[in-house]
Amino acid sequence: MDAGNFSCYLLRGGAYRICCCCLKMKIKSGKISALLVSIALMGASSPFKTAAADGWTTLGAMPAPAWDGSTLLFHGSQGTLAITPLSDDVIRVRFTSKQAFGRDHSYAVVNHNVGSPTVKADVNSNFATLTTASLKVTVQYSPLRISFANTAGEILDADDPARGISFAGTEFRIAKRLDGDEHVYGLGEKTGSLDKRGWKLGGYNYVMWNSDTPAYDSSTDPLYVAVPFFMVLRQGQAHGIFLDNTWRTFFDIGRERPDLLTFGADGGDIDYYFINGPDPKKVIERYTDLTGRMPMPPLWSLGYNQCRWSYYPESRVRLLADTFREKKVPADGLWLDIHYMDGYKPFTWDPQRFPNPQKMISDLRAQGFHLVTILDGHPPALKGYAPYDSGIAGNDFVKRPDGSVYEGPVWPSQAEKNPAPSVFPDFSRPATREWWGSLYKSLLDVGVAGIWNDMDEPSVFNTANGTMPLDVVFDNDGQPTTHRELHNAFGQLMSRSTFEGLSRLRPNERAFVLTRSSFAGGQRYAAVWTGDATADWSSLRQSVSMLLGLGVSGFPFVGSDIGGFVHMPSAELCTRWLQAGVFNPFMRMHTEIATPDKEPWSFGWQYEKVNKRAIELRYELLPYIYNVMQQASETGVPALRPLFLEFPDKEYTSTIEDEFLFGSDLLVAPVLWEGAESRYVYLPPGDWFDYSTGKRYAGDTTIQVPVTIDSIPIYVRGGGFIFRQSVVQNTGQMPGKPLQVLIAPATTSESTLYEDDGHSLGYKKGDYMKRRFHQVRDAQSTVIDISAPGGSWRPVKRDLVLQICTDREPASVTEQLGSGNQSPMQQFTPSELANNPSGWSYADGLLTIKDNDRFELVRFTARN
Repeated sequence: MDAGNFSCYLLRGGAYRICCCCLKMKIKSGKISALLVSIALMGASSPFKTAAADGWTTLGAMPAPAWDGSTLLFHGSQGTLAITPLSDDVIRVRFTSKQAFGRDHSYAVVNHNVGSPTVKADVNSNFATLTTASLKVTVQYSPLRISFANTAGEILDADDPARGISFAGTEFRIAKRLDGDEHVYGLGEKTGSLDKRGWKLGGYNYVMWNSDTPAYDSSTDPLYVAVPFFMVLRQGQAHGIFLDNTWRTFFDIGRERPDLLTFGADGGDIDYYFINGPDPKKVIERYTDLTGRMPMPPLWSLGYNQCRWSYYPESRVRLLADTFREKKVPADGLWLDIHYMDGYKPFTWDPQRFPNPQKMISDLRAQGFHLVTILDGHPPALKGYAPYDSGIAGNDFVKRPDGSVYEGPVWPSQAEKNPAPSVFPDFSRPATREWWGSLYKSLLDVGVAGIWNDMDEPSVFNTANGTMPLDVVFDNDGQPTTHRELHNAFGQLMSRSTFEGLSRLRPNERAFVLTRSSFAGGQRYAAVWTGDATADWSSLRQSVSMLLGLGVSGFPFVGSDIGGFVHMPSAELCTRWLQAGVFNPFMRMHTEIATPDKEPWSFGWQYEKVNKRAIELRYELLPYIYNVMQQASETGVPALRPLFLEFPDKEYTSTIEDEFLFGSDLLVAPVLWEGAESRYVYLPPGDWFDYSTGKRYAGDTTIQVPVTIDSIPIYVRGGGFIFRQSVVQNTGQMPGKPLQVLIAPATTSESTLYEDDGHSLGYKKGDYMKRRFHQVRDAQSTVIDISAPGGSWRPVKRDLVLQICTDREPASVTEQLGSGNQSPMQQFTPSELANNPSGWSYADGLLTIKDNDRFELVRFTARN
């Protein structure tokens, strides 16, 4: 490639996609990807400064504090320190170099009322203590050091004795001790091992600076999403620390020294929260108490989604939809990338490629598809283009220090007609958020179902750092600041503008937003996907630990580009990625513009059959998936869970990252290696049952499982309730389908099933149905109780099918409604039962009980 052609690539600053004059060029090797990563990382911050670095000074000593009943307040020549228990398990630590704190403002934290702590304070001459029902906080004055212990006196977290809090100009860092048996998780979207202590405890250091980083690998940092929150697990006890700071932040997890965990920022005040568990799920619950939780997603968004850069013109989109339906491959979402727009201008349609989008979308909806369109936050500076004109009139774009509107090249600069630099909405300004949100009306009015925010790091082409200059000025909710402070919040604020705009425009419909970039708390507004991953086996494996890490960090609605975005996967790789993607909360296949077609049928009929079956499994499990996602929206605990969340006392689970739980009852061990004929699966303590065969395995052991190309090793936890349905082609076909409940053996267990209409906000007002399913087994009988439902919503008429795993055929089965008498049910063969409205059958270790789903208290008893 000569220099002229090379200049056509938008490589600077991490921008991967190719400008229009190069679209015909085919990338034939991996060399470009390696170069892209190298260029994307240019300008990244250096690793954390060492203790000996010039200019660093410790906070030193502080005078004794005052206690006002809620806060320990220190005033010294260095500044002001406040330590406030927000609950018995959440302690806030703030420091400013000023003599008083400024406004208490956060883009991440939305709730400080997370509890009513009962606190005892003791202020002595050398140290002070705060004691709650769960914690004891000790503050040594000289030098200033803070430690957190449980009520038994065990130190959970403590400042490093030699370092504590240090400063160099506007930068700060906080050094904590790191015990040899502690594991560290979270930090949002990060590569590397799930446990951030690193492989063989080598340690990682990470930067939080949202960056457009295409073709990343396990060594790439930073990526697109900054979440300065981490969880520490030691001997079954967990705590978390959240640094509420949007500046460029740094985390060294035992890299500089294996006994040291250090974090800090380029600027801003110190503001961090210590969050006690000790159950790791409680840490996530309490963290999301502070930063908010995912709203209930629309049901269709949990189906299968198909995307590429790009599907156009209209005829190709229609052919894609027709092919899904003709081949009976289930799907709910079709996605349009940047080529649907007129010259890459947001809120427009290319009139030649899509002459009548409203008619097209209406026809697609009749086929059961929802259309999602990309929308980047970089309108071109073109007079006569309505969003630009109204944005200029409303003072809605970020500015240079001299007051002029900042302009930079992004996609509109590459348009074939009327290319122009872009301007950037100031999403930190409330009026701008409202204005931008109102612009989505034109898309919703033609039937667009969801919005995909991209390039929102923000990514800017042809710049040394891949983004806007650091001195660009933002409103910052009325307290102006620069891009240095708000860069990491840009994507979160854009998705907030989008989510709030969609919610205002359709006030009783659930908004769906997908974003590439975000910040802590962004789970309130958008799902996240892991950006431009490479189509190789290591990226498939990396995707699992990345998604698990995002879930631990408060983002439960996450997924990866199935098959990888950059380059074309082999048929085997795409299939294995799709099988793992069945259990991505957000399931979407996507690929770049230079690749051949990548649909489920694109690799030949043998793989089409396997891929179709994987997607069908997703739809069979949608009642269970929807139920677990509702739990995530209620508690913050992710649907996709590392094993240590459920089994924190089992040390062996602390570093497992190639298998996971979906909810509490399904363990999934996807095949992640090329040409695999078997894989090892660790089964945690308890009984586990093969999802396909029903075979029982005793837990706390590792088994070797033979696999073929259509294998997805899945295991049901003993006592688990798996809510299922028959295969549908889209979620619109779910009403009226029988509810199937697979029940794994246990002496006693229970589960709760949540259901609602799948699209409205009525659930917030009690318009849902929630029932408790409970089983009790002994040598004489198996009893299944289903509670009377809570909530006001009821499904349409349907059957209820209980599928009870048991190695004994019962002598009889009875049904009891409410407090009425038990009524015997008739026995059939399995084929006969399929054609009868009520009865039971037994075959191959499965007792099946079928009846109308009456939505009332009912008990089924199988007697041996």
